[in-house]
Amino acid sequence: MANDKDFVVNGPVVVGKDTKVTVGTIASGAVDLSTGNYFTDSPSGDYTYTFANPGDVQSFQIQATGGSDAVAETFSTDIYTGTGASQTITNGLDLSGDGGLTWFKWRGSNDGVISSAWNLLIDTERGVNKFISSDRTAAEQTQSALDMTFNSNGVTFNDYAGFTSYTGDDYVLWSFKKQAKFFDVVTWTGDGSASRNISHNLGATVGTIIVKRYNTTEDWVVFHRSLGANNQLKLNKTDAAGSLSGLFISTPTDSVFTVGSNSAINANGSTYVAYLFAHDTASDGLIQCGSFVNDASSVDVEVNLGWKPQWLLIKGASSGSGLGHWYIYDSSRTGQILSANQSAAESADTSFTLTNNGFTPTTNFGGTLIYIAIRSASAPAITWPTNIEWTAGSTPSTPAEGETDVYTFTTDDGGTTYTGIQSIDNAS
Repeated sequence: MANDKDFVVNGPVVVGKDTKVTVGTIASGAVDLSTGNYFTDSPSGDYTYTFANPGDVQSFQIQATGGSDAVAETFSTDIYTGTGASQTITNGLDLSGDGGLTWFKWRGSNDGVISSAWNLLIDTERGVNKFISSDRTAAEQTQSALDMTFNSNGVTFNDYAGFTSYTGDDYVLWSFKKQAKFFDVVTWTGDGSASRNISHNLGATVGTIIVKRYNTTEDWVVFHRSLGANNQLKLNKTDAAGSLSGLFISTPTDSVFTVGSNSAINANGSTYVAYLFAHDTASDGLIQCGSFVNDASSVDVEVNLGWKPQWLLIKGASSGSGLGHWYIYDSSRTGQILSANQSAAESADTSFTLTNNGFTPTTNFGGTLIYIAIRSASAPAITWPTNIEWTAGSTPSTPAEGETDVYTFTTDDGGTTYTGIQSIDNAS
């Protein structure tokens, strides 16, 4: 023989097996190994794989393309520069199909022409080109100049009077998609009754409800879970919380909230819109609405949410608090604030800093402060079966959004253990 050296084969040699590629099935992370040896999947959000029905000896591959995590599919902060013409913001939110809210705010002028601009809120329930302003009591306005459309992956709009896209000026757009346990938008026509249930689809603890009577002039009213049903705030004002009769007359449930006959919320024949924000303390929750006492002992002490926020709306709620305005921070405008109740440009402010586990007050405003915090987007995590022995010594990283990785697995003991390796990294 040309090569007469001895050699040893460790492990079984399988002869006569069909080695062709057979595409198998995955259902909600369950990999059915009796259906094939090659599996393709696009996990979205945190994801767990399980392996079922392995052969005594089997090799197989999983091709996984990373998706976006849950919050990236429900909320987006988009910074842009105005063009004076039609603009499209592509952020992956299906506003045309699922509905939601777009909140535009001018950040500042680069040529001094514009000195202030209202907050513009446009939602899918009232319709495109119809805006209300959180810093004003004015009724809804319709402006065809906006030429706005809600898209399956964002929004398209034109400029209106410098509020949305004046040439060269800076803007932010916050988009909230309707999603259970996160956000909802509802509208109704008032009937003047002393007690009326309004249905919603949060399916979770209601953290905050913001209501505007939009057919006429009226203050915005705000329910926050930390203050109770009989202690409300006004979004367009700096006032502390106070009791106003006939507004929210009981604690909301996960499917309804109850309103009274107050004209700000249920006047006969008037029209209303409500923006509802959930409060979810689960480990994978996307949003929390809470409160804390802000005094000298709380300065530089982190408010722990259990995750890093990307958006924070915060307001002093008690009498005597020095924080009257509704401050808005986001991770795209580090060290800058805008106010929901003001038309002014953004300004430098570090009264609160966003941290990896929540946010930290660096100023003593005094009193009770309430907040809405939305979780930062992050790469979804894949959890693999614990009986995989990775050849690299550690579990490989999850594929980023749009990235395709291929993983190869082998078992020779009927699935008691598997050997795994990331055989292709970023095939896309």
